[in-house]
Amino acid sequence: MSNSDRDSAHASDISWPLERTENQQNGGPRTSTPALPSLDPSFTVGGPKALSSISSRAFFLGVAFGIMSIIAVELAYLGTPFWRAPCFIATLSIFHFLEFYTTARYNPADAKLSSFLLSSNGSAYNIAHTSALIEFSTRQWLLSNRRLPWLKMPFQLPTFLPALPPEWYLVLGFMLVAVGQGVRTAAMVEAGKSFNHIVQSRKRDDHVLIKSGIYRILRHPSYFGFFWWGLGTQVLLGNHICFWAYTAILWKFFASRIMKEEKFLVKFFGQDYVQYRERTPVLIPFIR
Repeated sequence: MSNSDRDSAHASDISWPLERTENQQNGGPRTSTPALPSLDPSFTVGGPKALSSISSRAFFLGVAFGIMSIIAVELAYLGTPFWRAPCFIATLSIFHFLEFYTTARYNPADAKLSSFLLSSNGSAYNIAHTSALIEFSTRQWLLSNRRLPWLKMPFQLPTFLPALPPEWYLVLGFMLVAVGQGVRTAAMVEAGKSFNHIVQSRKRDDHVLIKSGIYRILRHPSYFGFFWWGLGTQVLLGNHICFWAYTAILWKFFASRIMKEEKFLVKFFGQDYVQYRERTPVLIPFIR
């Protein structure tokens, strides 16, 4: 029997509870309507998968991305450096939207409000982005008031790297953001049901070791993507202090998370993961 035949046979065996209509109760013709199945409470208001909350967040992220993109283009056209702030917010908007959309598209069972990562990353995450905007705004205010002339120095990476014109750092910032976002999204797509925003301590039946696609060249591509995406946003803003703060905080976070996660992965997949780990790098500095 084919799959379609079996599906049809199963469908014919389903017996929906019937509700008596007003006509039948009054002695009229016997007509009936199937009772609707109860709705999963997780999809109702207040639930972790509330459709109204998901749609509103997606809507506002889209509005923020559109408005901030337009403002950034307008300010860039006028020649003011303040275009970088709305560009940064637009970058954040598309990042958080893609976190949920990619999860919902390729791992729908785990798609929920927290998949947007708007609040589930903790207060430190929001403080970091707020600090980035404060540093950028303060620096631009001091420059516009002709105070602290040394702030006119362009953003510079470590001295052992060659000095670049300021415009090149903008290109570098955009490249890091684009590559970081692209790699992270590609990792989520490739992993599918095996990707989760939370480190899993128990192996699910559908959890498999992904070694294809972007995972052939990077062991933790989603972490690689977020690390370089985060640094790219600070290069784009021209932030000196937050660049180094982001570097230290993100490095510490991913070093700890990778160590924790790989203990479980070795437990789940044994020697297969050990061999994969030996030949596949992370490409985050000083993390092996």
